[in-house]
Formats: sequence, structure tokens, C-alpha cells
Amino acid sequence: MDDRLLGLVDGVADADERRLPLLTMREAQATVELLQMLAARDGEGAYAARHLAGSLARRLPAEG
Repeated sequence: MDDRLLGLVDGVADADERRLPLLTMREAQATVELLQMLAARDGEGAYAARHLAGSLARRLPAEG
């Protein structure tokens, strides 16, 4: 399952898809935090969660 999830996550960055504004800033920050918690575990999907959390975190504006 990790390979399937990672394929979906990697496809997001490579795809020439229209991005949709689906989340508020707070929801996006919470999503990154939850993904980081999932990534900290050794369970199924941890690597994909870590990859997606990093991708999303890089697109968020810096806090300040």
C-alpha cells in the first residue's frame, strides 16, 4: 500500500492539474501536523505521509 500511496503523492507534483483552493490556512497547517504525526510512526503509509507533509509544508507561507 505504501507504493500506491507514494505514487499518488508523487503524481501530485508532476501532474499538470488545476489546483483547487480546498483548505483554509489553519486547515492546511493542521493537515501538515497530522501527516507529520502519521509519518513519525513505522506503519503503513508513513513514508508517503512524510513525503506529502513536506510537499505541503513547502507551499505554505512562512509563519511570522
